[in-house]
Amino acid sequence: MKLLTICTGILFAISSLTLTAQEKKIRLEKPFIVHDKTSKISRVDIRKDTKGAENIIQIDATNASGGANMASRSMGLASAEITSVNIINGSYNMTREISKTSRGMSMQLLDVVFPLRVRVTITDQFLDFEIKEAGFWKVSVGLIN
Repeated sequence: MKLLTICTGILFAISSLTLTAQEKKIRLEKPFIVHDKTSKISRVDIRKDTKGAENIIQIDATNASGGANMASRSMGLASAEITSVNIINGSYNMTREISKTSRGMSMQLLDVVFPLRVRVTITDQFLDFEIKEAGFWKVSVGLIN
């Protein structure tokens, strides 16, 4: 009888250690994934803004070699423009353009339902990413020519 109690206790201890290790592994996973990007996208930075309370994703696209004047635009150094946002998984209610400059633009996806996987087309390049955790997220994308 004692042997049965000891064996049961050992099995219980092993199973609780296994669950704890699995919980730690889950917490160490990143809450976002960059699935794919084209070669001219030089930088992708995805960060959660802890001050934001709403479920929003802000996408900032910048042409790193982009122009500040009309002469540079005629040479092919146009600003990075977000031309389409295609949903693969999840949803959002609407988009809002925040700013537009000679180097790029910023837009927000509002009322996001997570997890959200999107394929964003910036000028003629694309970025496929997924965010799994709710909150206010900033996605900064840099392009090169």
